[in-house]
Amino acid sequence: MNSLTVGAFEAKTHFSQLLREVEKGNTIHITRRGKAIARILPEAANKEESGQDALERIAQRRNNLSLQHKTTTKEILEFRDEGRK
Repeated sequence: MNSLTVGAFEAKTHFSQLLREVEKGNTIHITRRGKAIARILPEAANKEESGQDALERIAQRRNNLSLQHKTTTKEILEFRDEGRK
């Protein structure tokens, strides 16, 4: 999977072409005045990244809680159910 970087004006002008690139599995980074403002990801990559983000958040919370106190079963269940609301 390749990564492409385009400016916002170019992205607007060539949006259909960029979507074809995403369908091929490429990730598009959109910038404005050289600053990254957005990404267009293939749907499968988006789901994988979301899962990875969730794992990182869980690990971060676990580390923060373990420094403060021992995590209770109730807290674990609340963390589990948090995304289901």
